[in-house]
Amino acid sequence: MTEAFREYFAFMEQLGQLLDRLTELEQEKTDAVRHDDLLGVDECMKQEQALSLSLRAMDRKRDTLLGGMGLRDVNLSGLVQHCPEEIRPEAKAAAEKLRDRYRLYRSAADVARTTLECNLHQIERLLENGVNFPMERGAFADIRA
Repeated sequence: MTEAFREYFAFMEQLGQLLDRLTELEQEKTDAVRHDDLLGVDECMKQEQALSLSLRAMDRKRDTLLGGMGLRDVNLSGLVQHCPEEIRPEAKAAAEKLRDRYRLYRSAADVARTTLECNLHQIERLLENGVNFPMERGAFADIRA
């Protein structure tokens, strides 16, 4: 049973690495927005979409791993109490590390969203004031968040 938990801890590390990459992308997207780099924003969003597919696959793997341990309905905060006593410190450390990585991601995502929203409001105000933007083919990226 201990091996199954250690496999799950390894899975949690992989998920954490994915969250780290998403955090980097959110930071890159924020920087691109601040520098009016629409192509950069678009590229970040494409990469985010690809990583979201990886997240879906990882969600299925999580269900499989937890199901194999008889913990299908156990969330991350309840994992430690279901572990064998000898690996509880390892479980606690893995869970805390993953939670920290998720918090960093959420923070970066919130900054990126707010930055995008502010820029969109500025564009709306310019349009309301009669500023015309060149509408060349491919001049603007789709920046829906």
